[in-house]
Amino acid sequence: MYYNGDNAQQSVIGWGSRGWIEIIENILETCENAHLKTHIMYRCNLNSKQIEQYIQLLQKHNLIESIQKSSSKRYIFKTTDIGRKYVEAYKQLESVFKQD
Repeated sequence: MYYNGDNAQQSVIGWGSRGWIEIIENILETCENAHLKTHIMYRCNLNSKQIEQYIQLLQKHNLIESIQKSSSKRYIFKTTDIGRKYVEAYKQLESVFKQD
């Protein structure tokens, strides 16, 4: 899940498999409309262990927040202002590499 040279660069600009930077952006975009963990997991094509690790990382850095659903022990996750800034920065960086 950490930067490891060429593989991370390739994933960021869309070559090969996704890297952690792209996965984080995908999760944050998904959480813009507040979703349950299982919905995020399926929409971002992650397994339960991966989504748990990403959610912990994103909460630690205040990129998403958890909100307890009323009359339930389940939580929904929503992108914070800092998370929206991440998505914006990601899209700006992505556009640099898409230019011909």
